[in-house]
Amino acid sequence: MKTREYQYDNLRFLLIALVVLGHLLEIAGEFPHKETLYAVIYSFHMPAFLFLSGMFARFDRSKWIFGMALPYLIFQWLYTAFVEKLGDPYVHVQFSRPYWILWYLFVLAVYTLLLPVYDVPSPVGRWLMVAASVALALLVGFDKSIDYQWSASRIIAFQPWFLLGYYFRRADGLRARWNGGGRTLRGIVLGLAAACCVVLEWLLLRQDVTAKMMLGAYGYEDLGYSWQVRGLIMCCSASVIFLLFAGLAPHLKRRIPVITVLGQNTLPIYLLHGFFFHLLRLKFPYLLAQPWQVLLVWVGLLLLLGNPVTGRVTSFLFGGGWHHLLQTRRGRGRSIAPGEKI
Repeated sequence: MKTREYQYDNLRFLLIALVVLGHLLEIAGEFPHKETLYAVIYSFHMPAFLFLSGMFARFDRSKWIFGMALPYLIFQWLYTAFVEKLGDPYVHVQFSRPYWILWYLFVLAVYTLLLPVYDVPSPVGRWLMVAASVALALLVGFDKSIDYQWSASRIIAFQPWFLLGYYFRRADGLRARWNGGGRTLRGIVLGLAAACCVVLEWLLLRQDVTAKMMLGAYGYEDLGYSWQVRGLIMCCSASVIFLLFAGLAPHLKRRIPVITVLGQNTLPIYLLHGFFFHLLRLKFPYLLAQPWQVLLVWVGLLLLLGNPVTGRVTSFLFGGGWHHLLQTRRGRGRSIAPGEKI
């Protein structure tokens, strides 16, 4: 039986918690250092999430259809209809522009279809694939015609992180060399990475790099920034990802009360927290006027949506669970010969 890798459940919790917090900060009242916190979160949280998704990516036709494509169509309709009903004049039911958080599900579905292309056997080929994806991520910002439509810009801009995670999981030799490098050497490398992270975050804040520039959805001309700034953002994301997966993850290989359970149920948090967000945004913005209110709503949403009961129901309905159950029952039915006792 395969042992559960709790470190990745715990990292999932950290990242989904930052996703929810980042969204709440968008509509929260003004308070000291709010914009700084918001920018720091957006500098790495989605690249890190895509890196983690890449680590566990595999193509399964049923899972892709019933756990990605179908949930996208259902939630795209639910979200756009819900927000339109709440009175947002700019939102209408459509399926070609993944709405709000659904870009991530759509992009993940595209990357999963591309796994046969990504599955290069040689290390040199993998590095070339990553290098090409980085070049494309920097170049796509020059094209003004690529935007939110089909999440085309984000598919290209965030591709390096998914690829790196996909290859990292399969780089047994690289991980073995890292683990065998000695505690002192690892400590020095992690210390340098932490220093780089602090310097890069400082540079981003000093140059007034906004969270919009980190979304991967806007061209350089639209927001008045350059490919060098996007490169700086990517370097910052890479340094934080290295710290998370090489430095923090090895210390999280155990069940942590509440946190591990929530990390095992990130799907309902991801899919459902947006309904609360838009309700607060359009009807009850005063509930996020103060920092303590943001903290209270943040913790409340994580506990409400990340509990095991919500997780099981969501996985059954939107994670392909119901289809797997039907297939299992059909298989059992076919295996019983006519007239055989059950």
